[in-house]
Amino acid sequence: MLISAQIIIVGAGPSGLLLGILFAKQGIKVSLVEMSDTLDSNPRAAHYAPSAVRELRRAGVLEEVTREGFKPHGVCWRGPDRKILAGIRGEVSNDPDAMVCLPLDRLDRILLRVFLEQETAEVLWKHKVVGIEQDEKEARVKVETQEGEKWLGADYVMGCDGANSQIRKSLFGDGEFPGETLQHQIIATNVNFRLRRRELMC
Repeated sequence: MLISAQIIIVGAGPSGLLLGILFAKQGIKVSLVEMSDTLDSNPRAAHYAPSAVRELRRAGVLEEVTREGFKPHGVCWRGPDRKILAGIRGEVSNDPDAMVCLPLDRLDRILLRVFLEQETAEVLWKHKVVGIEQDEKEARVKVETQEGEKWLGADYVMGCDGANSQIRKSLFGDGEFPGETLQHQIIATNVNFRLRRRELMC
């Protein structure tokens, strides 16, 4: 059975959800397909730079994201030895596009709720994309579901399925996607702590 939609977005992470909101608010029908049965509950990223803040504003979610999180007075990046590599000190939250902090899992919950509030939006959980194709009429994704394999068709298919993207592999093959792999390890963590004001350096 071929299910038609104007746009199919693969991946229900922050990029897919935010993109879906922007399209759905324009009255475009969006089907968001996700291989899991729920959102990723890992906090992972926690801060969003001005470029992301502007998109959150366009999607109409920035006020809620800011209310649930916070705008820092400063930020820093440290090496494994805790030595500061770079940082921004002082009041930075007066800029309307200043960085906003909120763990990614909490951001995703906000984005999902707003996405589903749109009349032209739907999420298809437990739909694992295993292939793509197109012809002169439409683009299609082949998905594995609990009911078996099927094809979903749309005017456009957009891959927002992360570093191990099936869309990327289907288009470029394994290891053929243009770009490079970072040779250094980055460790991200979320920590709650309190410091006396005179100890707060960044």
